[in-house]
Amino acid sequence: MTPRPVPEGGLSFSHHPSVAALNIPAIDFASARKFISAAATGALVFSRATGEDRVLLIQRAAHDSMPLRWEIPGGAVDLEDETLLHGLARELWEEAGLRLKNVVRQVGEEHVFLTRRGLAVAKVTFEVEVETPTAAESEEEALPEVVIDPNEHARFLWATEEECRLGRVAIHGDTGENEVVEITFTTKAQREVIFLGFKLRRVAANLPE
Repeated sequence: MTPRPVPEGGLSFSHHPSVAALNIPAIDFASARKFISAAATGALVFSRATGEDRVLLIQRAAHDSMPLRWEIPGGAVDLEDETLLHGLARELWEEAGLRLKNVVRQVGEEHVFLTRRGLAVAKVTFEVEVETPTAAESEEEALPEVVIDPNEHARFLWATEEECRLGRVAIHGDTGENEVVEITFTTKAQREVIFLGFKLRRVAANLPE
């Protein structure tokens, strides 16, 4: 399958100094870690446009591994990617149609997993900011305009921390009908890094636990 083409002019972004050490080629990242063959990244995209913090979740396609399970955007860093952060920007664009604006922070430790071929991959998850339109007829921030690739993902939604913990999200359709979507995450590590992301945002905003 052909990934979504990178927009004209490429994908430019900024990053916080705390992640500067990870703005390196994947081959350098892997070679500095014992037994690691490749790198992967994950993007935690949050929005308070609805009045409370929500995270973007995307559902894996029915024909993919771990079918119809939920995750955050992300994937392998290619050798063609200039750095890990460029791989992060590319995956965010390919999977969600979102332009990375700023890498805020690393969330949690590196997570190591094995591929089907038995290769060890180190995954780094980042909280990110994306380009966001303003709501129609106002200057208020709107939810980012997500466009998923149907070859990779079945649907997307924005979930609160409580909804992630409960494992279900109430969706209000345009026709007024309500739907309850059951959320099963791809892995325990994926679930835990999402909760850590919510926690770090509360700490940064000086909100109570």
